[in-house]
Amino acid sequence: MPRIQSVKPGSLAEELGLETGDELLRIGETQIRDLVDLQFAMAAEEIEIEIKKPDGETWIFEIEKHYDEDLGVEWEHPTVDRVKLCHNKCVFCFVDQIPSNMRQTLNVRDDDYRLSFLHGNFVTLTNVKEEDLQRIAKLKMSPLNISVHTTNPDLRVRMLANRRSGEILNQIAFLAENGIEMNTQVVLCPEWNDGPELDRTIKDLSQFYPHVRTLSVVPVGLTKHRRGLHKLRGCTPDEARTVIEQVSNWQKLLRQKLGVSFVYAADELYVMADRTVPEADYYDDFGQTENGVGVIRTFLEEVKIAEKKIQNISICENRKVGVITGISAKKVIQQELDRLFNNQFHYEVLPIVNDFYGHNVTVTGLLTGTDIVAQLKQKVAHLDTILLPDIMLKDDADIFLDDMTVEDVRDSLEIPITIVPATGIGLLLGAIGETQSLPPRRRYETTLQSESIAHNRSVS
Repeated sequence: MPRIQSVKPGSLAEELGLETGDELLRIGETQIRDLVDLQFAMAAEEIEIEIKKPDGETWIFEIEKHYDEDLGVEWEHPTVDRVKLCHNKCVFCFVDQIPSNMRQTLNVRDDDYRLSFLHGNFVTLTNVKEEDLQRIAKLKMSPLNISVHTTNPDLRVRMLANRRSGEILNQIAFLAENGIEMNTQVVLCPEWNDGPELDRTIKDLSQFYPHVRTLSVVPVGLTKHRRGLHKLRGCTPDEARTVIEQVSNWQKLLRQKLGVSFVYAADELYVMADRTVPEADYYDDFGQTENGVGVIRTFLEEVKIAEKKIQNISICENRKVGVITGISAKKVIQQELDRLFNNQFHYEVLPIVNDFYGHNVTVTGLLTGTDIVAQLKQKVAHLDTILLPDIMLKDDADIFLDDMTVEDVRDSLEIPITIVPATGIGLLLGAIGETQSLPPRRRYETTLQSESIAHNRSVS
């Protein structure tokens, strides 16, 4: 049964007197197997819940609440029961490529269709049973994000090292027949699933539109920690340009046939190819930004909106600010700062080379506190503050991937740090020092904003 790990302050659970260790037996007539059952059972304004206390006593509550109000607890497992783990041994698996001393949660190989439905995780469906497919169809668990990689059954078995991998088209067909919408992805590995194999995958999946809504093509990510793994290589600039053209040709065809582009090349391919990202209409409804598709264009569109909001804000010409970023985003951030501010004040883009994972990893979200400190130590003392995009940190804490905290980095660099959303508005308001106009996105931002205010008052 689901067991409570902690109770959130001010929540419904706290009001009811629920505590760590309490077990949830049922909501109404529904015995709760997992988070999906919980979500559906909680979707009502009047519910009855039965709780088992650690001493064995059972409590029953009749509750009136808002329709979308949850209990406000953290469960021992993120899916309430245990997470469904990956049964594959993919040739490109990123978890296999992280250092052995990382925190345990980063080593969890989840492949759980429930997390795909609830949180947007990509899943391969190789561990999905017939009853799981029936449940997805019955509960209309849509959309799902599916890692396809290739529709060639034999090749998929080789790439995922799982004999069930070849069933993917039958699984997608069943889900489509039952009205389930899907977003799909290909992690592109040169000499494996590129070229004609990519053509085959695009053709096969596009036939399931509109149930298969999108297909993203993402270049394989390779770290320096690949000892004992398959010999893979990343895309060369020429190969990236070839893939972009290949995808573009398919888009022209599919726009005529389907009315949408359907298949999209990830931003990283444009960076590799040294190409400008396409205009907004290329991405249709921007359905795969969480997968690195259209992030740069979204950022540029956000900057246009934010530009209007700051027109009447006076900027202190003595302000000195640095902007931390990965190598991939350096060019576009520098370009936008120069275009908007034209050196009205002192700003610096601070690109960080990823020594932790390896220089092939260039995205901002995989930077670590260790690399930031090592590369900026004694180089930023002249700045008033440095902007830190929140995409580098855990969702619920001010911790980098290497377990350094924002406070650790701030103390090592001896400079205030301003955490900002990794958006166009976050960059612009952070750059001119108007972060009070940004709503705190997480608990630590509130804390650090308060500390910054205290620091500013002490030096003024």
